[in-house]
Parts: sequence; C-alpha cells; structure tokens
Amino acid sequence: MKIGWASMGDLLQDPITGELMSQAERHRMLVDGAVAAEEAGFWSASLGEHHFCSYVISAPPVVLAAMAERTSRIRLGTAVALGANNDPIRLAEDYATLDVLSGGRVELVVGRGNLYEHTYEAFGQDPAVSRPMYEERVSLLVRALREEQLDWSGDFRSPFRNFTTQPRPLQDTLPIWVGGGSSVESVEYAARMGLPLMLPGIFGPPKYFVPLVERYREAWEEHGHLPQDCQVGTIAHTFMASSSQEAFSISGPRFKVYMEWVRDLLRLSTPALGDLIRETDLRQMTERGPTVCGSREEVLDKMSTYRDTLGLDVYLLMCDLGGMPAPELIETLSCFGSEILPEFA
Repeated sequence: MKIGWASMGDLLQDPITGELMSQAERHRMLVDGAVAAEEAGFWSASLGEHHFCSYVISAPPVVLAAMAERTSRIRLGTAVALGANNDPIRLAEDYATLDVLSGGRVELVVGRGNLYEHTYEAFGQDPAVSRPMYEERVSLLVRALREEQLDWSGDFRSPFRNFTTQPRPLQDTLPIWVGGGSSVESVEYAARMGLPLMLPGIFGPPKYFVPLVERYREAWEEHGHLPQDCQVGTIAHTFMASSSQEAFSISGPRFKVYMEWVRDLLRLSTPALGDLIRETDLRQMTERGPTVCGSREEVLDKMSTYRDTLGLDVYLLMCDLGGMPAPELIETLSCFGSEILPEFA
C-alpha cells in the first residue's frame, strides 16, 4: 500500500499554542511539508481545493508547482480538485503544465465538491445539477488530457471543436482519480470511465465503504477493464505519538476545534447537511469512526485494518489540522516516515 500525505490547508487558531499563523506562513508550511514528506519516504503530497472559507488553498496547481521545484521524486496530487466547479479545459492545461514542470509526477483526484454549496453559488452554478455537471466535465477533462484535435459538445459547457490543449502531459496517461464513493452513482461512474477510486474515508469507518468498493470492482469488470488496473484509495485523519495518551492529548484539542469549525461551515454552506458532523471528540471518532489516532502499534493496526478491509492501494493521511506549528508538522512527517511507512513498503 502506497502512503501519501494530504492537507486541506485549513487555517485556524491553534488551541494549544493560541497562535494563528498568517496565510503566507500556511502556504509556505505546505511547501516545506512536501520537502519533508519526500525526505521521509512518502509516495505523494496532495492538496485539497476549496474556496471562500478558511480552507485557504484555492489554487492547488500553483502551490504544487512550488512543491515541484523543491522536490524531485514525490508524486504531487490533489486530495481533491473541484471537477464540477472548474472548467475542464482549464484544469487540463493547469495540471498538464504541472506535469511537465514536475517531470511527470502528477496524481489528479477530482471530486464533486457537493458538500459546500456556497462554492456553487459564488461561481454562479446550480448545485442541484452537480452530478451530471461533474460527470460531463470530468469526462471532458479525461479526453482533453489524452486526445488531440478533440471534437466535443455537451450540456454544461460550450463545444470544444478540434482543439488541442497545451502543453501535453509528460506522462503517457496522467492518472485521474474519481474522488467519491459515498454513493453507488459515484463508484459506477468511476468504473464506467475506467478511473481509480479515492474514497472519502474521513466520513465513515472502513466497513461503511465495503459494499461500495465491492460494487466498484464488479462494475469495473462488467465494463471490460483489466482487474489488475483497478485501484482504490482512501483519505483519513491520522495522528501518532509515542503513546496513545500523548497522541490524544496533542491532537484531541485541535481535532475538536477543527471538526466544530467544519460543522459550522457545513451548516452555513449547505443547511441540508448541517447534521452530517455530530461527533467532534477525537477519542470517540477513533473508537467508532474513521479516525486513526494512537501509538505506533495502534496506528499500524488500524491502517492495516483499512488496507485489508477495503483492499487499498493508496492511503492518504491528514495530520496537519488548523494551524499546528510548522516544525511540529515536519517532525510528525519524519516520524511517520521512520515508524510507519517501512511497514507498508
């Protein structure tokens, strides 16, 4: 199982230090984090795209390009790029450019972003048609990255008549993951398109996703794709310290502040999902839910359970909540590199 580091770039006051870093410091911290992740042996460094809130990463390809110039081996990805909100031709150009500059290291995860309807409103889009718009736009993105002189027309964008996006990706086939898996429609779309599936593991324990992963693998073969090409990944909050007590003591206050902030953001942005987050206690989320927290042995055990339950190929761990000090992030990534990554190599 390949292990990557992912960050959503949330910027909140740290409840332990009482400090709130600047936006410039937060962005610089992410670039330095990619350097540390590469040195620690992580497979990838990924960023999530959000807009108009305290998730401050609105331009992932720009930050990833800065990471590319400071690294040489680590894959550079999106924990999510917004497939419905962004123009797919612009996405193709941006990430092909990143692929060229990075030496062919891009892993693109594209999600629907339907949790935050305020983004649709701000971009003048209708969240009620997010699914068909997402599927059409991601399909165009795939074709734009793989075909030249593309002739295309659809319902949610003006026709694209016999043009070729430039530059062309350095990789023969730039990986595009479907960021989804909370519904049958998402997994069947991924299977139909022959695209790998990145599960939203932060929203449920592994057993929740088992029926959806089974359906994805079935549909994959139904559409004639080779079984060995089928890939499944997940993303999960993951915290580790020398003991379980220390892990919960350090990460518990930050997790609570973060989850309460996400809950309030959801209530403002998408009232229908206001009750999606009911638990903000890290220990409860670790015992009953999707979160991984504890000593080295406990973290290894739960990550192994994730891998075995879902047949995972990729695990993206998130560990930098809100505004934790940058030196602490670097130390955390180093510890994962020495104590966790070798067990899954």
